[in-house]
Amino acid sequence: MKKALVFLPIILNCNYADPIKQELDEIFTQSEQDFSFTNKSILQNEDFTNRQVSDLKEMFFKESSIDVGGGGKMAQKLYIRGMEDRLLRVKIDGSAQNGNAFHHQGNLVIDPFMIKKIEIIKGSANASAGPGAIAGSVDIITKDALDFLERNQNFGVFFGSSFFSNFGVKENLAIYGSDHKNFDILAAYDFVDIFYYRDGKHVFTNLFHPTPDDKVISSPSMQNNLLLKSNIFFNTRDKITLSYNLVNDDAIRPFRANITRVDPDLSGGVDYAQILFKHKNINQNFSIAYEKKGTKNFNEPKIKLNAYGNIRNVKLTPYSIGNSAMDEEEASLPRNIFLNNFGLDLKVAHTLKENKQNTFEYGLNYQNISTLDKKALKDNLQRGREDGHIIGGYIQANYYILENLSLGAGSRYDSYFYYDKNYQNHHTYGFSPSVVIFYNPVDSLDLKLSYSYVTRGALPGDALLLQNEHHFVDKNLKAEKGQNIEFDIDYNHEYFSIRGAVFYQNIKDFINSYGSGHSHGENESHAGHEDHEDTLRDNLDSLIDIYGFEAGIDYFFKSFLASFSFSRSFPMVKGKLIADTYELGAAVGNTYVIKLGYDFKSSGISISWVSKIVQRLNYTGYDIYNNEISNIDKKGYHVHNFYLTYIHPKHKNCSLQFAIENIFNQYYINQASPFKVEADGSANEVINAVRRALPEPGINAKISFSYKF
Repeated sequence: MKKALVFLPIILNCNYADPIKQELDEIFTQSEQDFSFTNKSILQNEDFTNRQVSDLKEMFFKESSIDVGGGGKMAQKLYIRGMEDRLLRVKIDGSAQNGNAFHHQGNLVIDPFMIKKIEIIKGSANASAGPGAIAGSVDIITKDALDFLERNQNFGVFFGSSFFSNFGVKENLAIYGSDHKNFDILAAYDFVDIFYYRDGKHVFTNLFHPTPDDKVISSPSMQNNLLLKSNIFFNTRDKITLSYNLVNDDAIRPFRANITRVDPDLSGGVDYAQILFKHKNINQNFSIAYEKKGTKNFNEPKIKLNAYGNIRNVKLTPYSIGNSAMDEEEASLPRNIFLNNFGLDLKVAHTLKENKQNTFEYGLNYQNISTLDKKALKDNLQRGREDGHIIGGYIQANYYILENLSLGAGSRYDSYFYYDKNYQNHHTYGFSPSVVIFYNPVDSLDLKLSYSYVTRGALPGDALLLQNEHHFVDKNLKAEKGQNIEFDIDYNHEYFSIRGAVFYQNIKDFINSYGSGHSHGENESHAGHEDHEDTLRDNLDSLIDIYGFEAGIDYFFKSFLASFSFSRSFPMVKGKLIADTYELGAAVGNTYVIKLGYDFKSSGISISWVSKIVQRLNYTGYDIYNNEISNIDKKGYHVHNFYLTYIHPKHKNCSLQFAIENIFNQYYINQASPFKVEADGSANEVINAVRRALPEPGINAKISFSYKF
């Protein structure tokens, strides 16, 4: 049967609505049956364009099961079902984004203008997703020339310009071409300058002469972004894709980019407005991929071989340190952190019995991941860097037992080699089996039951801790193990679709970076160090349980769309919801998303409305770092956005977008933003007494114009 899309774009953009449909392109973009697995979602660029998406928060705003905490651009972290993206297998054009450079910054750095689509698997992923997908996977594919070129066009130029009232500008330029036979090529540049933004309490105060208190202190961000991509076609079945993308972010922010200035309700503590650093963040991805298109014959499989590299550099330089903050040790320490991923992936997929729905796949993966702080001092205990290697492979098959009943099963095996900052070698390994049963009793109803078990070995940890001489790594680390069992239902009608999911997930032996304190002052192996309380990277001895459910309904009639979705997850330890944990997850209240849209085709106007409502969450949270329980109160909020796109019915090479975000000027802090300033500090300490996560922007009007030559 033909599956209806779960995530429908509300409105289409003229810039990408009429791509080339040459015979060669159809061969390389034709639909094939993927390995059917749990809860897969696809987000499309057309929707990002019409909503003038400029960061991660806006990118995933319409998804009830996905949150982005952190506030400002470089602080934003992605959470799927309450689990942080460090537990996901994240790739950009095949380049793995594993690891963490600094826990007060985001892990996923990509400009939305570069993105063609995003494929998301929630829960432990299937074998072909790659090693370590313990809570799911996110696969980002960037644009190429065919996403810009009109029919029979060989060369083109795209220009776009945007202004945000709260408060910044965005400029886009793309040059692209193709001979429709042997190659296509794209060069795209994107400049984004967020001067600052105001939260809901300060949007209209001192309107034309804002004071520092009117600006959210970590909100500035100036980015220069580049995408280069080319496809080389050898014949109708073989091609090579070359891809390079760069994000370069510069700003003056507090050392902790996700923390705002001192709260007036807090007496004492550190005012982070007095600890300013120059932040320079560079994220580079490059890959070369060879693809051979398969046929219906078993001995002519689909083959993809991809070599990639990811280089992330976080450079933190002290800029301005106030007198009252001089005793803050971190204020005087510059960092020059590198987080690198290099690897090679091979995937081979055969069809069985001339039926493309039946597939047999296998592949190999190699990945090197390393962290380095060039400012770290080395001694006989701390080497100032960490290195890891992953060697693995997988096999899986998807087979239709009956016309409406299929079974998928597979497994991967991975070996992890980790040489830590304390000169210790670790070898962890394990299998990751998965199985799924897919049944559609009638043409409009799909039922899916899946189970997966994922092993993720020990790998380099938070790179910021390389310079911390009081932080050590347990010499007996064990591999992390995750399980996910899920039931999904999809019903598709001519005018509406209904979807739902219930799931249970757990994580055993979670490796955390801030284990309980261990005194090493009297230990001979730490001679020369003063007596102090050290932190230890070790396995959590308690099981992490995540329960949850999702539901949604879409109604569509001609040019009208109405949608409602709801989700909730319960990440728990020892029977309590977790307190926010920088490397694990965050608890978020009941989340509702409402979407309405209408396309006035004759006039070229499309309008839509999206509301996101998150209920208050007042609970007793368990802190895995300190083995303590504390009361946590996260206020609820409701945010409403309006979007309008105008495309002249006859001159479709230009478009105008208008949006008002947070139209009722709600003051709020995303519930996925960190509750504590210091993750490993007790909730009773002064520094954690009042929540100082960044508030989100208040009302923000956006206008964007684009033109294609």
